[in-house]
Amino acid sequence: MKPVSRQRGATLMEFVIVFPIAAMLVLGLIQAGFIYMAKLTLNHATFMAARVGATHNADVGTMRTALVRGLIPFHQNNFEANDSQRLLAAWGRAQAENLNPLTRPTLDRLNPSPQSFSDFGVKDPKVKATYIPNDNLEWRANTLGKTSQQNLRDANLLKIRVVYGYELKVPLMAGIIRRVMCSGSSGVKAWGDVSMLQSVYTPANMNCIRYYSQGRLPIESTAIVEMQSPAYQ
Repeated sequence: MKPVSRQRGATLMEFVIVFPIAAMLVLGLIQAGFIYMAKLTLNHATFMAARVGATHNADVGTMRTALVRGLIPFHQNNFEANDSQRLLAAWGRAQAENLNPLTRPTLDRLNPSPQSFSDFGVKDPKVKATYIPNDNLEWRANTLGKTSQQNLRDANLLKIRVVYGYELKVPLMAGIIRRVMCSGSSGVKAWGDVSMLQSVYTPANMNCIRYYSQGRLPIESTAIVEMQSPAYQ
């Protein structure tokens, strides 16, 4: 009987050891699936913003408006039965997120670059701005610019980059990621192995303040489309 009695409670001890690890693994897989879906949504929103920019002179403000519309799916409450009310409320939350400096998505126009405008820019006396010609590209010279090392067709490619702070929904995941990315000696050096206090004074580690401390994960997306109108500087 002694060997049997010694095994009492072994199953409970195994459960206590294995269950937290298994739970974290399952929650991590669920969160990874949500992040993947969020990346697809952001990719679509970024592409739609670039399409709008291609027909509106690569204006960053116009592209940001289109981007916010594309981010509405992140804010919908699926328990709301009325479609119009649900979309209106989601649009309002997306606008509020865009106005908040800590949650505002970043949108950078990578191309045409200032070097592109330096090489191919033409001054428009009517609007007093510099633009890159967009008409009759097949008949224009195909020489490379000295500063940008681009030809005119390359300069007419609109490239934008968007970084969005996706709010982590799965329990415990936001805290774990924040701990890994921003907590002193346990952090990952490539992402800023500093304390929260240090990150306030170090611009390179502002991700800890802007994203991880807010329970968010930065997701990046880029889009490239051909300009359908002249790009203005």
